[in-house]
Amino acid sequence: MRVATGECREPTKARQLSAGLALLHLLGSSANLHTPPSRVDDTMKTYAVPDSDLAVPSVVLGLMRIASMSDADIRRLVGTALDAGITFFDHADVYGGTAHLCEERFGEAMRLSPDQRAHIVIQSKAGIRRGFFDFSTEHILRTVDESLAALKTEYLDVLLLHRPDALVEPDEVAAAFDTLETAGKVRYFGVSNQSPARSNCSKPRSSSPFDSIRCSSASRTQT
Repeated sequence: MRVATGECREPTKARQLSAGLALLHLLGSSANLHTPPSRVDDTMKTYAVPDSDLAVPSVVLGLMRIASMSDADIRRLVGTALDAGITFFDHADVYGGTAHLCEERFGEAMRLSPDQRAHIVIQSKAGIRRGFFDFSTEHILRTVDESLAALKTEYLDVLLLHRPDALVEPDEVAAAFDTLETAGKVRYFGVSNQSPARSNCSKPRSSSPFDSIRCSSASRTQT
């Protein structure tokens, strides 16, 4: 099980995400979304995430509010992000009010080719259910399969446990992560909305350490 560790700097930039979503939507774009980005804006800083092959921008585009947007508006939003050098896109199974709705809207609007998919990083989150948290092996595996179907992709670059759960069973998480990594469905794993101290308390007993992947907003500004 491969787990990315380490922390990218300048976390304050990640706090601009919710405002950035609205700003990007207002800016619009003439980008052709059917070709991969040919350049990355020189003003966008990128970071190599330690213990991984991920190179990520200092800003992540959160997609929690695209449920009611048209396909054209979603493509325009994503195109504007790519023009700005933003290649990291954040999802969660609960975004949109109905399970996987925002992921589904993204998948339907973008319909990424394999080449397009290879040029971006897609992150999603799991573990929140109506009224409680669920980090069981069964729920994590089912959620990832549903996310992949909704996003119309064969893999997630990053999967995060969405919020802290005091009743988490670390071995359940370890079993899910091992299964997903072996199947090629998730490349890297981590946590969201958790401090390093809290995530240390929920490390699964596995041959690989369980730690948070902290790149831009991954564990600092998620909702």
